Amino acid sequence: MPQAYNILTAVIAFTGCSALIMSGELNPVMLIPGIGLFLGYYRLLRGLPPAPKRAISAFSLAALFLLIFDAVGITGDFFIAVAHMTIVFQTLKSFDLREPWDYLQVCFMSILQLVITSELTYSIAFGVIFVFFLIAFVVTIALSHFIKEGIRRGARLRRPLIYISIATVVSTALLFMAIPRVGAGVFGRKSSKGIRTVGFSEKVEFGSFGDVLLDPTVVMRVELSGEKLPLYWRGMTLDYFDGLSWKDSVGGRFRLFKTGDRFVLGDAGARSQLQQKVYIEPMDTDVVFALGEPIAVEADGRFMETDGAGALFIPAKKDRRFTYTLWSAPEGGGNITDRVWSKRRYLQLPEGIERVAALAREVSGEGKTDLEKALLIESHLRANYRYSLKTDPVPPGMSPVEDFLFSSKKGFCEYYATAMVLMLRSQGISARIVTGFLGGDMNELGNYILVRQSNAHSWVEAGIGGRWQVFDPTPVSASPFVPSRLFLLMDALRMNWYRYVVGFSSYDQRRLIGLITLPAVKLPELQMPAGWVKPSLHLLVALIAPALITLFYLRRRKHGRYGFETVLYLKWRNRIRRHGGRIGPSSTPRDVLREAKRLGMDGAAEEFIRMYEAVRFGGQRMDRKEMKRYSVRGFPTASSKGLSPHDS
Repeated sequence: MPQAYNILTAVIAFTGCSALIMSGELNPVMLIPGIGLFLGYYRLLRGLPPAPKRAISAFSLAALFLLIFDAVGITGDFFIAVAHMTIVFQTLKSFDLREPWDYLQVCFMSILQLVITSELTYSIAFGVIFVFFLIAFVVTIALSHFIKEGIRRGARLRRPLIYISIATVVSTALLFMAIPRVGAGVFGRKSSKGIRTVGFSEKVEFGSFGDVLLDPTVVMRVELSGEKLPLYWRGMTLDYFDGLSWKDSVGGRFRLFKTGDRFVLGDAGARSQLQQKVYIEPMDTDVVFALGEPIAVEADGRFMETDGAGALFIPAKKDRRFTYTLWSAPEGGGNITDRVWSKRRYLQLPEGIERVAALAREVSGEGKTDLEKALLIESHLRANYRYSLKTDPVPPGMSPVEDFLFSSKKGFCEYYATAMVLMLRSQGISARIVTGFLGGDMNELGNYILVRQSNAHSWVEAGIGGRWQVFDPTPVSASPFVPSRLFLLMDALRMNWYRYVVGFSSYDQRRLIGLITLPAVKLPELQMPAGWVKPSLHLLVALIAPALITLFYLRRRKHGRYGFETVLYLKWRNRIRRHGGRIGPSSTPRDVLREAKRLGMDGAAEEFIRMYEAVRFGGQRMDRKEMKRYSVRGFPTASSKGLSPHDS
């Protein structure tokens, strides 16, 4: 094989393996065999012979046993084990490239590696690698075709390869936008290792938010229509406290099914609504995060669930990158309904909090209504305690809440929210903990809100006036992470990659068609079946123009794979045939010369044929002067009698 073909094959093999490694899901130990890939292609490019077939067979058999051992013992995941095996295959093949079919096997295995990678990651880096691979693959296939056709050395192939690559990328993009959207991946592997979260399960240990509040990992990005400050992204509600942990005692979940394409949760009425389009990273929870009181949700999945206490769940969301659109009423946490409200549940207190109750009476003594008492307790906690992520061990015999209120007087959101709920309940006011996220960084480059793990927060909802009202006793603290301009730019690129590539949906397809067909050309005389899109000039131009440009280019470049002298010879032969020359597919240059003389051409025809045979078959080369002389409309000379050089 030509050296250029060997180089392209090596590039394709390394691209496929690099994509898998970039996913970050492979076991580093199982990547050790991939080191041999460098040695294999080094030998190939140096012109050394392939490895003995017996050695290749022995290693292939060992690789099969390695696959089984990897799937059962090392990785424990057959899908990942197959990914490891593809790297082993590429390594073995780099020592065993003998026939053209071996080179094609490398290409096919690289395609499989990219498909596997698409199931493991949604990184924008994968998109870059895929485009690079696509171009390299197309160039390799085109080059192999040229080699098979016997294109002579020196033929100008750079421009055709560039045009073919551009056409392939464009057609791939159009195909991507046109193919139907499905929910599952190619291998049905829809989930991945999710971000570990706290506070979004049925039981949460007191103080468990501490580590999460130091984690800058992005958990979701939100496009928000309308304005609501502050931003409390509501998740779970917890009502039972045993002195060390909170849990949700409401119990079972109720399934909700779609009405049309939405899950309808309440009557919107005349209330103002906030629309939130949420792009959430894979998380180890199926909780739906929302501002205020949810009214409707548009999301994938046959059903969603609610626990009746205001929390929402989409089982299909867990451990997946997921998108949903939610409409909500910005005020409060919703009405207190008879179905979920119980004084016994939301007034529950652990034993031994007499000092907490006494403090609550002292702080709220001047309040005449439940609302005034709640505001006094909230203000007291905000004003007299210090926010800190570093807490000291609790002294023996003292509860964490008492230590916070009377000893250390410092802590983070969980400490403040727990203290306020217990103080409210001790005064006969129903209250509960809410966990979720607070705030986020506005990325003006992408016009969306970026929410991190460090935005995890807990606050209080108190049952006042028949509604759950929000209180937050935690003092305002500065975010430990200030995003740089470069970070926001890179995150905006990731967001757009996910929004318009990874998350490109059937809805986006319909919207794109709508943009292409607007303003549509109204054709009332056409009776189109229901559901069809009426044609428009925009759509016709979008489809026909590229085809016309391609045909024009192919027409101009149909001989582009030949050398300069061959192009001239073919044009001259075709021109003679159109003027009555008896020339067929098997006619030799001497036959063409005989027909040219029969049509009355002078000795210039014989001169051209001698030049063509010398260059085409004798190994001679045309200099610039000769090429310029013979480039008049592709005809050999201007002195012929029978035909004008400008005849066509």
